[in-house]
Amino acid sequence: MSEALWPYLVILLAGVLPNEIFRVAAVFLSRGIDEESELFRWIRVVATTLLAAVVCRLIYSPAAALEQVPLAIRASALPVGIAAFFLLRRSLVLGILAGEAWFVLAAWWFGRA
Repeated sequence: MSEALWPYLVILLAGVLPNEIFRVAAVFLSRGIDEESELFRWIRVVATTLLAAVVCRLIYSPAAALEQVPLAIRASALPVGIAAFFLLRRSLVLGILAGEAWFVLAAWWFGRA
């Protein structure tokens, strides 16, 4: 094997395969489980809360290059993305892209000024 390819093999074996095993197992184990049960409602609420916490951390306590972008620009990308989500037929992809586009354009404009 070429020396240039061994890191990719390590990534595949150590990073991807262990995760994929659990994903496949979850697909088979979740058959027949009621999605509207109390347990799954609780799991959905916890997952949504964790996602909201990550977004808040990125906005209010960013790391690396995000620190250079003013708080107003970071915070304004969130309502732009949410508005696009609802205006564009609840499309998650379009909401994310709109928020990112706003963030990049506003940061670029701020850097020019």
